[in-house]
Amino acid sequence: MKNQLLIIVLALLTFTACKQAETNEEATTEVEVTEEIVDNTATFEKRLGILRAFIQGHADENLEAQASYFADTLKWSSPSYSENPWQGKDELMAVLKGYHDNFDNITYTEGIVLPNNTGNGFFSGNAYSSDGTTVNNGANAIRMYGTWNATHVESGKTVGVKFFSVASFNDDDKIAMMTDYWNVDGLASQLAEE
Repeated sequence: MKNQLLIIVLALLTFTACKQAETNEEATTEVEVTEEIVDNTATFEKRLGILRAFIQGHADENLEAQASYFADTLKWSSPSYSENPWQGKDELMAVLKGYHDNFDNITYTEGIVLPNNTGNGFFSGNAYSSDGTTVNNGANAIRMYGTWNATHVESGKTVGVKFFSVASFNDDDKIAMMTDYWNVDGLASQLAEE
């Protein structure tokens, strides 16, 4: 009886192991089936050039140049938290004009500030996915990291803020969505310091 029970247990274990192996093979096959990886380097470089030109337009205080990089249907999310309403191109242009009116010597330093240097400042795509099966190397949404510095016109104070933004593009290579993250209160506190 013990031998028969042992044979039944071993048979069940073998059957379960075979079923598990089949399941693993199917899962492995699914992981291997991914979308074709397209080389988006040229698109990324083109859109990176647009972002850099937008930044230069801000440094030059050239609203017309800056406006030319945005879609008329732009959706913009301000860095000031107020339930994060999406605003449009007109609202963003008004904010940019306010910066131009109140600040001179506007500069932007690309990159993530690290202890010994400054790392890359522009990224697109991802190396990981939520399901572990695909990698996104798309160039539609570009993440920007850097530091803005400027001189406040009224006080003459030099101020700076670390900056992060995500910009998405439409098919015409216009910025169609931009969401900004930086410490607005930090800028105000720098201006309030004696």
